[in-house]
Amino acid sequence: MTAAGRAAAGWAAASALTLAGMVALGFLPTLRLAGREGLIALAAGAAVALAGAGLGAAPVVAALARGPVARPHVVAGRALALRAGGSLAGALVVALGTPVARLPFLVWVGLAYLGLLAVETRWMVRWLRPGAAQ
Repeated sequence: MTAAGRAAAGWAAASALTLAGMVALGFLPTLRLAGREGLIALAAGAAVALAGAGLGAAPVVAALARGPVARPHVVAGRALALRAGGSLAGALVVALGTPVARLPFLVWVGLAYLGLLAVETRWMVRWLRPGAAQ
């Protein structure tokens, strides 16, 4: 498997496990505080944050596919900008264009964004280090 493939698989596994753990921990509190509508908002918020994180991972995987990363700070900057922009755009579309319960949705976008940011930062540091793509 190539470095880009290993990086993508590692990102997907770490993100899925983190998000599954967050959803498991937040399921009952969300249900008690916001009911069924809150659970729909939880799922939508987690999906938006995961989509944004996927956008953020794309430049790193693409750079790794081209070979050793010459300017990792530029790749990381692009990744974080895409992640933030994609998450914000997704949150706006869902919050303003669907009947999802807004408050629980926005809370879950924020929580999932932060949880996945920790995962993605650690992943990016690992893969953008000099010599990591071998």
